[in-house]
Amino acid sequence: MLYQNRITGGLVEVVSQHGEGILMCLDANEEVIYIDEDDLTPHLDATMEQERNETRLTESLAAEGVKPAKPSKKETFPIDTRVNINLASARQIADALPGVGLKTARDIKDLQLTLPGERFSRLEQLKGVKRVDWEEIFKENLVRVE
Repeated sequence: MLYQNRITGGLVEVVSQHGEGILMCLDANEEVIYIDEDDLTPHLDATMEQERNETRLTESLAAEGVKPAKPSKKETFPIDTRVNINLASARQIADALPGVGLKTARDIKDLQLTLPGERFSRLEQLKGVKRVDWEEIFKENLVRVE
């Protein structure tokens, strides 16, 4: 089962539990991260896509004679089409988000440069740019900050 991290918007797979309410998870890059279980929401569409990818790749590997025909998690993880604010250019942000023009997108990137590591670490940090209806964008699940 895949989950969406409410803090960053990223997709993760739970590996195990570590202590009270802390879960060890793998992200799309197979990096281990620890997340409070209250910050995770089940994501059924991504889970079904991952299962379809695994079935397709397993059949393909078996047809090629690869044994065992087991694709890696990195290969089966669904492609995330939401805009990653940390990696996108101002133009990409303006093109991807409704109601966000190039000037506002530049303001988003300027805000990013003022943050530690010059990266957003939580979706809530985006609310520092007031001209955007962030609640609607978060509701429509259009962005992430991984």
